[in-house]
Amino acid sequence: MNHVHSEVLEQLGLGILIIDAGLIVRYANPFIADNSSSRPLEGKSLFDLFPELPQDWLRKRVASVLMLDNTTYTNWHQRPRLFNFPSSRPVTGSARLMYQSCSLFKVTTEAAEELVCITVYDSTPTAVTQQKLQSSLKRLDRERAHQAELNRKLEATQSQLVQSEKLAGVGQLAAGVAHEINNPVCFIKSNVECLRDYIGKMEQLIERYGQLLDRHLPESEAEARRQLVQSLDIDFIRAELPEIMEETEEGIERIEGIVGSLKDFARVDSGQWQYADLNEGVRSTLKVVHHELKYVVDAVEQDLAELPPVFCLPAQLNQVFMNLLVNAAHAIERHGHVKVTSRCLPEQGRVVLTFADNGCGIEHDKLDRIFDPFFTTKEVGKGTGLGLSVSYGIIQTHAGHISVDSAPGQGSCFRIELPIEGPAAVRHTS
Repeated sequence: MNHVHSEVLEQLGLGILIIDAGLIVRYANPFIADNSSSRPLEGKSLFDLFPELPQDWLRKRVASVLMLDNTTYTNWHQRPRLFNFPSSRPVTGSARLMYQSCSLFKVTTEAAEELVCITVYDSTPTAVTQQKLQSSLKRLDRERAHQAELNRKLEATQSQLVQSEKLAGVGQLAAGVAHEINNPVCFIKSNVECLRDYIGKMEQLIERYGQLLDRHLPESEAEARRQLVQSLDIDFIRAELPEIMEETEEGIERIEGIVGSLKDFARVDSGQWQYADLNEGVRSTLKVVHHELKYVVDAVEQDLAELPPVFCLPAQLNQVFMNLLVNAAHAIERHGHVKVTSRCLPEQGRVVLTFADNGCGIEHDKLDRIFDPFFTTKEVGKGTGLGLSVSYGIIQTHAGHISVDSAPGQGSCFRIELPIEGPAAVRHTS
Protein backbone atom coordinates (compact mmCIF):
# COMPACT_ATOMS: atom_id res chain seq x y z
CA MET A 1 0.00 0.00 0.00
CA ASN A 2 1.69 3.26 -1.11
CA HIS A 3 1.82 6.44 0.92
CA VAL A 4 -1.00 8.19 -0.95
CA HIS A 5 -3.37 5.25 -0.52
CA SER A 6 -2.48 4.99 3.14
CA GLU A 7 -3.13 8.69 3.75
CA VAL A 8 -6.51 8.47 1.98
CA LEU A 9 -7.60 5.45 4.05
CA GLU A 10 -6.57 7.17 7.27
CA GLN A 11 -8.59 10.31 6.46
CA LEU A 12 -11.79 8.56 5.36
CA GLY A 13 -14.87 9.07 7.54
CA LEU A 14 -15.55 5.34 7.67
CA GLY A 15 -13.84 2.31 9.13
CA ILE A 16 -11.62 0.07 7.01
CA LEU A 17 -10.71 -3.32 8.41
CA ILE A 18 -8.91 -6.05 6.44
CA ILE A 19 -8.82 -9.64 7.74
CA ASP A 20 -7.67 -12.98 6.42
CA ALA A 21 -9.57 -16.24 6.25
CA GLY A 22 -8.63 -16.99 9.89
CA LEU A 23 -10.13 -13.66 10.93
CA ILE A 24 -6.74 -12.20 11.85
CA VAL A 25 -6.48 -8.44 11.39
CA ARG A 26 -4.10 -7.38 8.60
CA TYR A 27 -5.00 -3.69 8.53
CA ALA A 28 -7.21 -1.24 10.44
CA ASN A 29 -7.47 2.47 9.71
CA PRO A 30 -7.69 5.06 12.51
CA PHE A 31 -11.52 4.97 12.46
CA ILE A 32 -11.25 1.37 13.69
CA ALA A 33 -8.10 1.67 15.75
CA ASP A 34 -9.36 4.67 17.74
CA ASN A 35 -12.28 2.57 19.01
CA SER A 36 -10.15 -0.37 20.14
CA SER A 37 -8.65 -0.75 23.59
CA SER A 38 -5.68 -2.73 22.25
CA ARG A 39 -2.91 -1.54 19.91
CA PRO A 40 -1.53 -2.42 17.49
CA LEU A 41 -4.44 -4.32 15.94
CA GLU A 42 -2.52 -6.03 13.14
CA GLY A 43 -1.78 -9.70 13.77
CA LYS A 44 -4.47 -10.13 16.42
CA SER A 45 -7.73 -12.08 16.29
CA LEU A 46 -10.71 -9.99 15.29
CA PHE A 47 -12.86 -11.56 18.03
CA ASP A 48 -10.22 -10.92 20.70
CA LEU A 49 -10.18 -7.25 19.78
CA PHE A 50 -13.96 -6.93 19.42
CA PRO A 51 -15.69 -9.65 21.48
CA GLU A 52 -19.13 -8.10 20.81
CA LEU A 53 -19.05 -9.27 17.19
CA PRO A 54 -21.57 -12.03 16.25
CA GLN A 55 -19.04 -14.80 15.65
CA ASP A 56 -21.15 -17.44 13.84
CA TRP A 57 -22.79 -14.85 11.60
CA LEU A 58 -19.47 -13.18 10.72
CA ARG A 59 -17.62 -16.47 10.03
CA LYS A 60 -20.35 -17.49 7.56
CA ARG A 61 -20.27 -14.09 5.85
CA VAL A 62 -16.46 -14.14 5.50
CA ALA A 63 -16.51 -17.70 4.13
CA SER A 64 -19.25 -16.72 1.64
CA VAL A 65 -17.26 -13.70 0.41
CA LEU A 66 -14.05 -15.71 -0.08
CA MET A 67 -15.77 -18.70 -1.70
CA LEU A 68 -18.24 -16.90 -3.95
CA ASP A 69 -16.26 -13.71 -4.52
CA ASN A 70 -19.35 -11.65 -3.77
CA THR A 71 -20.06 -8.58 -1.70
CA THR A 72 -22.38 -8.81 1.27
CA TYR A 73 -24.08 -5.99 3.12
CA THR A 74 -25.80 -5.36 6.42
CA ASN A 75 -27.37 -2.03 7.25
CA TRP A 76 -28.64 -0.53 10.47
CA HIS A 77 -32.20 -1.66 9.67
CA GLN A 78 -31.17 -5.33 9.64
CA ARG A 79 -28.48 -5.23 12.31
CA PRO A 80 -28.14 -1.88 14.10
CA ARG A 81 -24.45 -2.37 14.81
CA LEU A 82 -21.61 -4.87 14.48
CA PHE A 83 -19.10 -2.94 16.57
CA ASN A 84 -19.89 -1.23 19.84
CA PHE A 85 -18.45 2.09 18.69
CA PRO A 86 -19.62 5.45 20.00
CA SER A 87 -21.16 7.59 17.33
CA SER A 88 -18.53 9.68 15.59
CA ARG A 89 -21.17 12.20 14.55
CA PRO A 90 -23.78 12.27 17.31
CA VAL A 91 -26.91 14.19 16.40
CA THR A 92 -28.69 13.72 19.70
CA GLY A 93 -27.58 13.12 23.22
CA SER A 94 -29.51 9.83 23.23
CA ALA A 95 -27.32 8.09 20.61
CA ARG A 96 -24.73 6.38 22.81
CA LEU A 97 -23.70 3.82 20.19
CA MET A 98 -23.18 4.19 16.50
CA TYR A 99 -25.77 2.86 14.05
CA GLN A 100 -23.68 1.16 11.35
CA SER A 101 -24.02 0.07 7.75
CA CYS A 102 -21.31 -2.45 6.85
CA SER A 103 -20.12 -4.24 3.75
CA LEU A 104 -17.76 -7.15 3.27
CA PHE A 105 -15.92 -7.82 -0.01
CA LYS A 106 -12.85 -9.73 -1.20
CA VAL A 107 -9.50 -8.10 -1.94
CA THR A 108 -6.42 -9.81 -3.39
CA THR A 109 -2.85 -8.86 -2.49
CA GLU A 110 0.09 -8.68 -4.93
CA ALA A 111 1.09 -12.07 -3.59
CA ALA A 112 -2.33 -13.44 -4.65
CA GLU A 113 -3.49 -13.80 -1.07
CA GLU A 114 -7.26 -13.49 -0.68
CA LEU A 115 -8.42 -11.23 2.13
CA VAL A 116 -11.72 -9.73 3.23
CA CYS A 117 -12.26 -5.98 3.64
CA ILE A 118 -14.91 -4.80 6.10
CA THR A 119 -16.14 -1.24 5.79
CA VAL A 120 -18.02 0.37 8.68
CA TYR A 121 -20.11 3.46 7.93
CA ASP A 122 -21.66 5.61 10.65
CA SER A 123 -25.39 5.71 9.81
CA THR A 124 -26.39 7.35 13.08
CA PRO A 125 -27.71 10.63 11.58
CA THR A 126 -29.80 8.71 9.01
CA ALA A 127 -31.03 6.22 11.61
CA VAL A 128 -32.02 8.88 14.11
CA THR A 129 -33.77 10.91 11.42
CA GLN A 130 -35.67 7.89 10.13
CA GLN A 131 -36.61 6.81 13.64
CA LYS A 132 -37.95 10.27 14.33
CA LEU A 133 -39.84 10.11 11.05
CA GLN A 134 -41.29 6.70 11.93
CA SER A 135 -42.25 7.97 15.36
CA SER A 136 -43.95 10.97 13.76
CA LEU A 137 -45.75 8.72 11.28
CA LYS A 138 -46.95 6.45 14.09
CA ARG A 139 -48.16 9.50 16.00
CA LEU A 140 -49.93 10.74 12.87
CA ASP A 141 -51.50 7.30 12.42
CA ARG A 142 -52.74 7.40 16.01
CA GLU A 143 -54.09 10.90 15.55
CA ARG A 144 -55.69 9.88 12.25
CA ALA A 145 -57.30 6.87 13.93
CA HIS A 146 -58.46 9.10 16.77
CA GLN A 147 -59.86 11.59 14.28
CA ALA A 148 -61.63 8.77 12.42
CA GLU A 149 -63.12 7.57 15.69
CA LEU A 150 -64.29 11.11 16.49
CA ASN A 151 -65.82 11.36 13.02
CA ARG A 152 -67.55 8.01 13.52
CA LYS A 153 -68.95 9.15 16.85
CA LEU A 154 -70.02 12.44 15.28
CA GLU A 155 -71.82 10.58 12.48
CA ALA A 156 -73.46 8.32 15.06
CA THR A 157 -74.54 11.35 17.10
CA GLN A 158 -75.87 13.09 14.00
CA SER A 159 -77.74 9.93 13.01
CA GLN A 160 -79.26 9.71 16.48
CA LEU A 161 -80.25 13.37 16.32
CA VAL A 162 -81.88 12.83 12.94
CA GLN A 163 -83.65 9.75 14.25
CA SER A 164 -84.72 11.63 17.38
CA GLU A 165 -86.13 14.42 15.23
CA LYS A 166 -87.97 11.84 13.15
CA LEU A 167 -89.24 10.18 16.31
CA ALA A 168 -90.43 13.52 17.65
CA GLY A 169 -92.20 14.21 14.36
CA VAL A 170 -93.76 10.75 14.34
CA GLY A 171 -94.83 11.27 17.95
CA GLN A 172 -96.55 14.55 17.13
CA LEU A 173 -98.16 13.00 14.05
CA ALA A 174 -99.31 9.95 16.02
CA ALA A 175 -100.74 12.14 18.76
CA GLY A 176 -102.58 14.25 16.17
CA VAL A 177 -103.87 11.20 14.31
CA ALA A 178 -104.99 9.63 17.59
CA HIS A 179 -106.85 12.81 18.47
CA GLU A 180 -108.48 13.03 15.03
CA ILE A 181 -109.53 9.36 15.16
CA ASN A 182 -110.71 9.62 18.74
CA ASN A 183 -113.30 12.32 17.98
CA PRO A 184 -115.34 10.39 15.36
CA VAL A 185 -114.92 7.17 17.37
CA CYS A 186 -116.50 8.89 20.35
CA PHE A 187 -119.66 9.91 18.51
CA ILE A 188 -119.80 6.58 16.63
CA LYS A 189 -119.69 4.81 19.98
CA SER A 190 -122.39 7.11 21.35
CA ASN A 191 -124.56 6.53 18.28
CA VAL A 192 -124.11 2.76 18.49
CA GLU A 193 -125.18 2.81 22.12
CA CYS A 194 -128.28 4.82 21.17
CA LEU A 195 -128.91 2.50 18.24
CA ARG A 196 -128.80 -0.55 20.54
CA ASP A 197 -131.37 1.14 22.80
CA TYR A 198 -133.56 2.14 19.86
CA ILE A 199 -133.38 -1.34 18.33
CA GLY A 200 -134.50 -2.78 21.65
CA LYS A 201 -137.50 -0.51 21.72
CA MET A 202 -138.33 -1.15 18.06
CA GLU A 203 -138.06 -4.88 18.77
CA GLN A 204 -140.62 -4.54 21.52
CA LEU A 205 -142.93 -2.53 19.27
CA ILE A 206 -142.66 -5.01 16.38
CA GLU A 207 -143.29 -7.89 18.74
CA ARG A 208 -146.45 -6.16 20.07
CA TYR A 209 -147.69 -5.27 16.57
CA GLY A 210 -147.25 -8.87 15.50
CA GLN A 211 -149.29 -10.17 18.39
CA LEU A 212 -152.10 -7.70 17.69
CA LEU A 213 -152.16 -8.44 13.98
CA ASP A 214 -152.24 -12.17 14.54
CA ARG A 215 -155.32 -11.70 16.73
CA HIS A 216 -157.37 -9.36 14.56
CA LEU A 217 -156.40 -9.96 10.90
CA PRO A 218 -158.47 -12.30 8.75
CA GLU A 219 -156.72 -15.57 7.99
CA SER A 220 -155.98 -14.61 4.38
CA GLU A 221 -154.27 -11.35 5.35
CA ALA A 222 -152.50 -13.01 8.25
CA GLU A 223 -151.08 -15.55 5.80
CA ALA A 224 -149.98 -12.75 3.46
CA ARG A 225 -148.23 -11.03 6.37
CA ARG A 226 -146.43 -14.26 7.32
CA GLN A 227 -145.25 -14.71 3.73
CA LEU A 228 -143.96 -11.12 3.65
CA VAL A 229 -142.10 -11.62 6.93
CA GLN A 230 -140.61 -14.81 5.54
CA SER A 231 -139.60 -13.26 2.20
CA LEU A 232 -137.84 -10.35 3.95
CA ASP A 233 -136.06 -12.68 6.44
CA ILE A 234 -137.38 -10.57 9.28
CA ASP A 235 -136.87 -13.34 11.81
CA PHE A 236 -133.25 -13.79 10.68
CA ILE A 237 -132.63 -10.03 10.83
CA ARG A 238 -134.10 -9.84 14.33
CA ALA A 239 -131.88 -12.70 15.47
CA GLU A 240 -128.78 -11.25 13.71
CA LEU A 241 -129.09 -7.66 14.94
CA PRO A 242 -127.79 -8.27 18.51
CA GLU A 243 -124.70 -10.07 17.16
CA ILE A 244 -124.05 -7.27 14.64
CA MET A 245 -124.32 -4.69 17.41
CA GLU A 246 -121.96 -6.71 19.61
CA GLU A 247 -119.34 -7.02 16.83
CA THR A 248 -119.65 -3.31 16.08
CA GLU A 249 -119.03 -2.45 19.73
CA GLU A 250 -116.04 -4.80 19.82
CA GLY A 251 -114.62 -3.07 16.74
CA ILE A 252 -115.07 0.32 18.41
CA GLU A 253 -113.28 -0.97 21.51
CA ARG A 254 -110.39 -2.20 19.36
CA ILE A 255 -110.13 1.20 17.69
CA GLU A 256 -110.14 2.83 21.13
CA GLY A 257 -107.38 0.43 22.22
CA ILE A 258 -105.23 1.27 19.18
CA VAL A 259 -105.77 5.00 19.71
CA GLY A 260 -104.85 4.60 23.38
CA SER A 261 -101.69 2.70 22.38
CA LEU A 262 -100.75 5.46 19.96
CA LYS A 263 -101.17 8.01 22.74
CA ASP A 264 -99.10 5.90 25.13
CA PHE A 265 -96.47 5.25 22.49
CA ALA A 266 -95.99 8.90 21.52
CA ARG A 267 -97.27 10.85 24.47
CA VAL A 268 -96.85 14.60 24.42
CA ASP A 269 -94.72 14.66 27.60
CA SER A 270 -92.24 12.11 26.20
CA GLY A 271 -89.35 14.56 26.47
CA GLN A 272 -89.59 14.64 30.26
CA TRP A 273 -88.07 12.12 32.62
CA GLN A 274 -90.78 10.42 34.64
CA TYR A 275 -91.71 7.18 36.35
CA ALA A 276 -93.40 4.79 33.95
CA ASP A 277 -94.71 1.24 33.77
CA LEU A 278 -92.45 -0.52 31.26
CA ASN A 279 -94.81 -3.49 31.02
CA GLU A 280 -97.51 -1.14 29.79
CA GLY A 281 -95.01 0.30 27.31
CA VAL A 282 -94.36 -3.20 25.97
CA ARG A 283 -98.07 -3.93 25.65
CA SER A 284 -98.86 -0.67 23.86
CA THR A 285 -95.89 -1.15 21.50
CA LEU A 286 -97.07 -4.69 20.68
CA LYS A 287 -100.40 -3.23 19.62
CA VAL A 288 -98.69 -0.62 17.45
CA VAL A 289 -96.50 -3.21 15.65
CA HIS A 290 -99.24 -5.83 15.44
CA HIS A 291 -99.47 -5.34 11.67
CA GLU A 292 -95.74 -6.17 11.34
CA LEU A 293 -96.01 -9.33 13.42
CA LYS A 294 -99.33 -10.87 12.42
CA TYR A 295 -98.22 -12.18 9.01
CA VAL A 296 -95.09 -14.03 10.21
CA VAL A 297 -95.53 -14.62 13.94
CA ASP A 298 -97.90 -17.31 15.12
CA ALA A 299 -97.65 -16.33 18.77
CA VAL A 300 -96.25 -13.53 20.92
CA GLU A 301 -95.67 -14.77 24.45
CA GLN A 302 -95.70 -12.11 27.16
CA ASP A 303 -94.02 -13.23 30.38
CA LEU A 304 -94.17 -9.93 32.21
CA ALA A 305 -93.43 -9.96 35.92
CA GLU A 306 -94.51 -7.19 38.25
CA LEU A 307 -92.16 -4.23 37.88
CA PRO A 308 -91.75 -1.08 39.94
CA PRO A 309 -92.15 2.23 38.09
CA VAL A 310 -88.90 3.06 36.27
CA PHE A 311 -87.54 6.61 35.97
CA CYS A 312 -87.10 7.03 32.21
CA LEU A 313 -88.12 8.66 28.96
CA PRO A 314 -91.08 6.37 28.16
CA ALA A 315 -91.49 7.19 24.47
CA GLN A 316 -87.80 6.61 23.80
CA LEU A 317 -87.92 3.19 25.45
CA ASN A 318 -91.06 2.43 23.43
CA GLN A 319 -88.98 3.23 20.35
CA VAL A 320 -86.39 0.66 21.48
CA PHE A 321 -89.12 -1.94 22.06
CA MET A 322 -90.57 -1.22 18.63
CA ASN A 323 -87.15 -1.55 16.90
CA LEU A 324 -86.52 -4.92 18.55
CA LEU A 325 -89.98 -6.27 17.76
CA VAL A 326 -89.87 -5.12 14.13
CA ASN A 327 -86.38 -6.65 13.75
CA ALA A 328 -87.76 -9.90 15.19
CA ALA A 329 -90.55 -9.85 12.60
CA HIS A 330 -88.04 -9.24 9.79
CA ALA A 331 -85.86 -12.12 11.02
CA ILE A 332 -88.76 -14.60 10.79
CA GLU A 333 -89.84 -15.95 7.42
CA ARG A 334 -93.11 -17.52 8.59
CA HIS A 335 -94.70 -19.31 11.53
CA GLY A 336 -92.36 -17.74 14.06
CA HIS A 337 -92.46 -17.20 17.77
CA VAL A 338 -91.63 -14.09 19.78
CA LYS A 339 -91.27 -13.98 23.54
CA VAL A 340 -91.03 -10.84 25.68
CA THR A 341 -90.09 -11.12 29.33
CA SER A 342 -89.58 -8.64 32.14
CA ARG A 343 -88.00 -9.18 35.53
CA CYS A 344 -87.04 -7.05 38.50
CA LEU A 345 -83.64 -7.36 40.20
CA PRO A 346 -84.32 -5.44 43.42
CA GLU A 347 -80.96 -6.27 44.99
CA GLN A 348 -79.27 -4.59 42.02
CA GLY A 349 -81.83 -1.81 41.68
CA ARG A 350 -82.43 -2.77 38.04
CA VAL A 351 -85.05 -4.24 35.74
CA VAL A 352 -84.38 -6.63 32.86
CA LEU A 353 -86.37 -7.04 29.65
CA THR A 354 -85.66 -9.61 26.94
CA PHE A 355 -86.97 -9.84 23.38
CA ALA A 356 -86.40 -13.30 21.87
CA ASP A 357 -87.33 -14.75 18.48
CA ASN A 358 -86.71 -17.98 16.61
CA GLY A 359 -85.75 -16.24 13.38
CA CYS A 360 -82.69 -16.54 11.15
CA GLY A 361 -80.22 -15.35 13.81
CA ILE A 362 -77.03 -13.33 13.35
CA GLU A 363 -73.63 -14.57 12.20
CA HIS A 364 -70.93 -14.55 14.87
CA ASP A 365 -68.58 -12.21 12.99
CA LYS A 366 -71.37 -9.60 12.76
CA LEU A 367 -72.44 -9.58 16.41
CA ASP A 368 -69.79 -7.00 17.39
CA ARG A 369 -71.03 -4.59 14.71
CA ILE A 370 -74.81 -4.72 14.92
CA PHE A 371 -74.99 -1.61 17.12
CA ASP A 372 -72.74 0.39 14.73
CA PRO A 373 -74.45 3.17 12.75
CA PHE A 374 -75.42 2.19 9.20
CA PHE A 375 -74.53 -1.48 9.73
CA THR A 376 -77.36 -3.84 8.79
CA THR A 377 -77.73 -7.56 8.15
CA LYS A 378 -80.74 -6.96 5.94
CA GLU A 379 -80.75 -6.88 2.17
CA VAL A 380 -79.82 -3.68 0.35
CA GLY A 381 -82.72 -1.25 0.46
CA LYS A 382 -84.46 -3.02 3.37
CA GLY A 383 -82.63 -1.49 6.29
CA THR A 384 -80.95 1.81 7.21
CA GLY A 385 -78.68 0.35 9.88
CA LEU A 386 -79.86 3.00 12.34
CA GLY A 387 -82.51 1.17 14.41
CA LEU A 388 -80.17 -0.74 16.71
CA SER A 389 -77.67 2.13 16.81
CA VAL A 390 -80.38 4.51 18.01
CA SER A 391 -81.62 1.88 20.45
CA TYR A 392 -78.10 1.50 21.84
CA GLY A 393 -77.83 5.27 22.28
CA ILE A 394 -81.19 5.45 24.06
CA ILE A 395 -80.22 2.67 26.48
CA GLN A 396 -76.88 4.40 27.12
CA THR A 397 -78.76 7.63 27.86
CA HIS A 398 -80.69 5.69 30.50
CA ALA A 399 -77.39 4.39 32.01
CA GLY A 400 -78.49 0.92 30.97
CA HIS A 401 -76.99 -1.92 28.98
CA ILE A 402 -78.19 -3.75 25.87
CA SER A 403 -76.67 -6.99 24.59
CA VAL A 404 -77.55 -9.79 22.19
CA ASP A 405 -77.14 -13.54 22.15
CA SER A 406 -77.59 -15.03 18.70
CA ALA A 407 -76.46 -17.72 16.30
CA PRO A 408 -77.39 -18.45 12.66
CA GLY A 409 -80.58 -20.50 12.48
CA GLN A 410 -81.16 -20.31 16.24
CA GLY A 411 -82.81 -16.92 16.58
CA SER A 412 -81.78 -13.92 18.66
CA CYS A 413 -82.36 -12.70 22.19
CA PHE A 414 -81.82 -9.05 23.04
CA ARG A 415 -81.40 -8.26 26.74
CA ILE A 416 -81.95 -4.78 28.20
CA GLU A 417 -80.96 -3.81 31.74
CA LEU A 418 -82.11 -0.47 33.15
CA PRO A 419 -81.62 1.18 36.55
CA ILE A 420 -84.95 1.62 38.32
CA GLU A 421 -84.08 5.13 39.45
CA GLY A 422 -82.61 6.21 36.12
CA PRO A 423 -79.21 7.87 35.51
CA ALA A 424 -77.70 9.51 38.58
CA ALA A 425 -76.99 12.76 36.70
CA VAL A 426 -80.64 13.08 35.67
CA ARG A 427 -81.96 12.27 39.14
CA HIS A 428 -79.84 15.01 40.68
CA THR A 429 -81.16 17.62 38.24
CA SER A 430 -84.79 16.54 38.20
